[in-house]
Amino acid sequence: MYRAVSGRRTRDDSIHLTLAFVGEVDSVRLAELLAPPVELTVARFTLTFDSWGCWPRNAVAWVAPSRVPSALRELAARMEAWLRDAGFELDVRPFNPHVTLVRKAQCAPLPDSTPSIEWQVEDFVLVRSALAPAGSRYEIIGRWPLLNADS
Repeated sequence: MYRAVSGRRTRDDSIHLTLAFVGEVDSVRLAELLAPPVELTVARFTLTFDSWGCWPRNAVAWVAPSRVPSALRELAARMEAWLRDAGFELDVRPFNPHVTLVRKAQCAPLPDSTPSIEWQVEDFVLVRSALAPAGSRYEIIGRWPLLNADS
């Protein structure tokens, strides 16, 4: 396991977990993305980030769940199916939920114990990104609540 000892820290307003990456979209297709089907959503869940690491090859330090909740897997699978059925092109790789914490990271071994972080997941969002010299800027352009557990 590795950790980042230096690099460009992700700004707090840019921390996110990507369910699906769509890429550049024109205004007609954007309207489709802003109207996800009701069947897409799942019940709210808790996501525990307890696995820390750094990928030396692409110089990214990250945190991830060691166990992915079934609700998160289901949400990602439904999202992918909906987007593919709608004709959007997506990466062909397995869903690997993680949050990037540092870019251009200098990686070094992790200590034996690292703290965990619990995230109460209550919604999902559509984000528009714009490249800037200081890194990508993200703007939330759509937000949809997840279901209450008793719904």
